[in-house]
Amino acid sequence: MQKVLRFNFGVLSRPRLHIFDKGSKHTPSGIRATIHGGTSFSGIYMGGMLGNIGSELIFPHNHQYNYEDHVRELKTTSGPGQNWLLHDMNYDNKEMIEWTMKNSNVVVNLLGPRKHLKNRKDFEWINITVPKRIAEACAKNPGVIRLIHFSACGANPHAESLDLQTKYIGEQEVLNAFPNATIFRPSVMVGDNDDFAYHWQVQKRYFHNFNIVPDNCQAKRQPIFVQDVAQAMLNALKMPETIGQTYELGGPHVYTLLECYEMFHNIVQRPPKLAHVDKQLLLKIAQYIPNWKYFNIDYILKHGDDMVVQAGSKTIDDLCVRPLSLTQALQNIFWDIQARYGGSSELYER
Repeated sequence: MQKVLRFNFGVLSRPRLHIFDKGSKHTPSGIRATIHGGTSFSGIYMGGMLGNIGSELIFPHNHQYNYEDHVRELKTTSGPGQNWLLHDMNYDNKEMIEWTMKNSNVVVNLLGPRKHLKNRKDFEWINITVPKRIAEACAKNPGVIRLIHFSACGANPHAESLDLQTKYIGEQEVLNAFPNATIFRPSVMVGDNDDFAYHWQVQKRYFHNFNIVPDNCQAKRQPIFVQDVAQAMLNALKMPETIGQTYELGGPHVYTLLECYEMFHNIVQRPPKLAHVDKQLLLKIAQYIPNWKYFNIDYILKHGDDMVVQAGSKTIDDLCVRPLSLTQALQNIFWDIQARYGGSSELYER
């Protein structure tokens, strides 16, 4: 019986992206990138990685003013005249989405549920509807060669977390609309103002040096330094073989959450203080309080899930990046804590 070869012509129908990365911020790299979600924790890192080689960057955001701290810092990611901040972005307006990438050849989607929403409709909006609209806009624009879509490690349609459920569906919608898309599934990212190590710090401030945990902290994590993720993104843009592929990005080591907490405390030279509270009780409490970033329903549900790179998946090694270990990454972000408090802060007192 004759074998039938199937080939998706849509994946390779667009021209190859040519990148020059041997210059500086003032040397054109050939990249004109629209970065959605630039005001997120990782936005300045992704923008900085592209801006440092001379890329032109556009940051649509839905804030009213460009002088807000987490908005104006994006101006530092590239050289003068190579950076545009588009405020009052409305993702209900498809024409506006198309306009933001009118002259771009690269689009990066970092959007996610910043406010840690409570109901499924809101999660579907930011994780499915908006990414689909961005991908459809990319498909309509013949100038857009590459789309990098950020999902999350552990994305699964059967996950308990609404965030992980809808992120998986969003991936499928993006690939259906734009087969050239490259999907990134990073594990917990570590960096300044992240949602992992910084989350731990803030919880201790508000809960009298304790961290609230709903279980025995044996769930596994594979933390990765955000700068390594940014390098992986740039490498993916250089490698045509990454088109249409999905990559799970994790660090070189897997830890339990308890080991991570112990590592954090070892650096600041204080013993761990964990307040174990029943999971169902925490979920009930979270339903009746404002959905605070550092204590919310989705945080409680994710706490017991493993977030590690799955066997057999494409990884950061396939993107030619050797990631830092967690201990090396923490030295890059905890130096300010050690310098500020000198080991004697009220935050870490015994």
